[in-house]
Amino acid sequence: MAYKINNTFGTLLVTLADGTIDVATTDLTLIGKGYAGFGEKLNENLVKLLENFNNTTAPSNKIQGQLWFDQTNKRLNVYDGTKFKPAGGPTNSTTAPANAVTGDTWFDTTNTQLYVYTGSAWTLIGPTTVSGSGVTQIITESPEDNTGVKQSILKLVTNDTVVGVVSNQAFTPSPTETLGAALVSAGFSTVAQGIQLSTSVSSAKFRGTATDSDSLGGVAAANYLRSDQNDSTTSSFSILNDTGIILGAGSDITMSLSSDDFTIAQTTINKDIIFTVNDGGVTTTMMTMDGSSGLLELPSVGDIRVKGNLTVDGTQTILNTSTLSVEDNIIELNRNISSNAGMPNYTGLKVNRGETSSATEQNLYWVWDETFADDGSTTYGNAGGAWTAFKSGGGQDELSAPTLVDIRANIVHATSTTAMYADLAERYETDIPVEVGDVVILGGHAEITKCQTELSDAVFGVVSESPAFLMNANAGNNDTHPMIALKGRVLVKLTGTGKAGDRVVSAGNGEARVANLEECTAFNTLGRLIKDKYNVETALTECVIGVK
Repeated sequence: MAYKINNTFGTLLVTLADGTIDVATTDLTLIGKGYAGFGEKLNENLVKLLENFNNTTAPSNKIQGQLWFDQTNKRLNVYDGTKFKPAGGPTNSTTAPANAVTGDTWFDTTNTQLYVYTGSAWTLIGPTTVSGSGVTQIITESPEDNTGVKQSILKLVTNDTVVGVVSNQAFTPSPTETLGAALVSAGFSTVAQGIQLSTSVSSAKFRGTATDSDSLGGVAAANYLRSDQNDSTTSSFSILNDTGIILGAGSDITMSLSSDDFTIAQTTINKDIIFTVNDGGVTTTMMTMDGSSGLLELPSVGDIRVKGNLTVDGTQTILNTSTLSVEDNIIELNRNISSNAGMPNYTGLKVNRGETSSATEQNLYWVWDETFADDGSTTYGNAGGAWTAFKSGGGQDELSAPTLVDIRANIVHATSTTAMYADLAERYETDIPVEVGDVVILGGHAEITKCQTELSDAVFGVVSESPAFLMNANAGNNDTHPMIALKGRVLVKLTGTGKAGDRVVSAGNGEARVANLEECTAFNTLGRLIKDKYNVETALTECVIGVK
């Protein structure tokens, strides 16, 4: 029958079958019933218990409460369920032991210091001096003064050197008494009340912030200028270096020299330099250097007079005035152009439309356009260019892609040589909404209406998009009085296919189509198709109307 082996708490460790042994559950050999040679294993178990598993390494199958004699360090250890720890005395190691419990002790073999674990941290018991560093500690002593009275002091010692003394009484140490004489030799011929540093340590100083001082460098504190409040001096104030003066909590303003050049600099991003005067008791801003825009601003507090010529070097001069008055009768542009080869493409005036969005801004220009070449056909020539009205290409593109705009006047005395668009049109009142390309007739409830019949003899014209010449222009707008092309090249709503030169007639619903020759009359023919049309769908197609 198998043995059931339990520990002290009654917990089953292993079940041993008859005639077997177990060497994996514990560090002892557990013997089953009827195992041959059990006497040898039993005796070995007794030896292991007697010597507490003496070895250089810890037992591998340890259980809680098991003893192990560490042969290397000659120490008896007990297994606590997590680790082996000394059965008595501190743990000797170069680093603090892990998994410590309250009351554990550790001897730091590197610094020869003893620590105790408080439950949360290792606390030094002593000594305070680290091994190899000499005496480093605070020592209580009672030296005699020169009158034979013992005084209580604290000596501050670092690496065997007395750095300072703390005393609540001022006294002169006795030069003959042992402790007194040691103080004198350590640099304390007299001991002041409070904390005193040794005169023998040449570099010994108080490092940090002092709340008060009687003097500095032997000069009374009252003779120094204050940095925390308004102060003044009766002596001259000189800064004998080129770095100069720095103003502001954030070092915002600097005044400095470089190669004897004087510089005033505002170092804080986007902040201004402002010059003010006392004008009759009122603080008045006379000049502002704007840090965010780079502008030099002279506020309108009075007139500004420049005694001498004013030269402005830059790419742009802006005058924010309601009225610009110029005494000269000629305004000269491109003053520094020395040859025709250096002439810019455009020279003239710019008008800002004032759009709120820079993406849609389109400025207007009246310029001399140098790119408009003289074709030699005009009576007086055009001097290699022409006066032109432009709008910008949109956004901030300025004149990189300009387009022409209208020029309006009461009466224009000029000779027209060309037109941009290709049809002659006039405004007529419509009774229904019409679109570009619609074929119209006279009639309806107004002057014109959309042609609704095929091969109509009443065809009158086509709604134009951009006529070359518009008559009756002020009759209305495109909704009430559309522009009707009477003759010329125009887009027509054409359905079906056709070839260049085919005659065009009405197709109903305001549309047109190509007609057979036998269908055409002098009355129903609207015009001719200019180019071949291959798509049968209705589309705006160029035709010339008024041609039968």
